[in-house]
Amino acid sequence: MNDKILINPKTNQEYRDVPPTVAAEYLGVALNYVYEGLKKQTLPIGSAVQSDKGRWTYNIPIDRLKTYASGADISLLTTLLNKLLGSGNAISERTVQK
Repeated sequence: MNDKILINPKTNQEYRDVPPTVAAEYLGVALNYVYEGLKKQTLPIGSAVQSDKGRWTYNIPIDRLKTYASGADISLLTTLLNKLLGSGNAISERTVQK
């Protein structure tokens, strides 16, 4: 992966929330793949929300994008951690991703 793609040209710093166009380029996939994957919740790199007027907004945290691109499976890691901690100390995927 080319991490230089994840640098915001306006700030010269890494994106916190990656635009879908940049995410598609980073993953080497079509932009529509990212849009549809987020809308259908089949691409675990972020979320898509539709407004009352029908407009979609996308949120792709950089850490989730990098984790997905590296091949790590967040849900598997969460399951394993919960087994190690026991049911009384269960954690959520959101906690693992921070």
